[in-house]
Amino acid sequence: MNRGEENRVPAGTTVVRKAVRSARLQVRPDGTLRVVAPPSFDVGGFLQRNVVWIEEQRERFDRLAAGGRGREDQLLLHGRFYRMVPGVRFAVDEVSGDVTSPSISALKRSLTRMLREEVTDRLKAYPDLTGKGPGRIAIKLQRTRWGSCSTLGNLNINLRVVALPDALQEYIVVHEAAHLREQNHSARFWRLVDNHYPDHRAAEAELRRYWVILERNLVWGSLQGTE
Repeated sequence: MNRGEENRVPAGTTVVRKAVRSARLQVRPDGTLRVVAPPSFDVGGFLQRNVVWIEEQRERFDRLAAGGRGREDQLLLHGRFYRMVPGVRFAVDEVSGDVTSPSISALKRSLTRMLREEVTDRLKAYPDLTGKGPGRIAIKLQRTRWGSCSTLGNLNINLRVVALPDALQEYIVVHEAAHLREQNHSARFWRLVDNHYPDHRAAEAELRRYWVILERNLVWGSLQGTE
């Protein structure tokens, strides 16, 4: 970018230059922008032409994030916000609304163990989907999806799932377990899901809301990248 163009690109905007035919613009859940554009493309002018659309997307994300506003410094766990308190071990106090942990990395390890146990227990309720059971259950902190199922029958579950209320966590498990039977999103797959979780359309809408809340949450942001 030349200096004139830089002055028209908002701070925090990520610009990726690639040999693409046309520019692509993404408004992220935190309101920042990502642009993929050809090397000589006028990104500043492109953003100016799309300013109305950008604001509409930001307003939409703001509405979705309303449930977490003012509590970004608290841990979202099982659909509830908890205050983080330093402590020698991991513990969840539902009465006081506190979660203690000696460090962020220790918190991530504890949440990983918690979610693996919860997912394993939930899968037992669906033997018609799992058969002899999934190959491997991996808990990873991912940035793009709640879960996935490999062709080998291994389930990858996003650590963020532990932040969800029980009903939505149940839906994630049903959705991924159904992929053990149908490795696609065909009509047969959705019939399987519907048989076990009829309210899946409402669940998908709620998941979009929780995703934005988690993208703006400082505690979950600090968990990203920790070992």
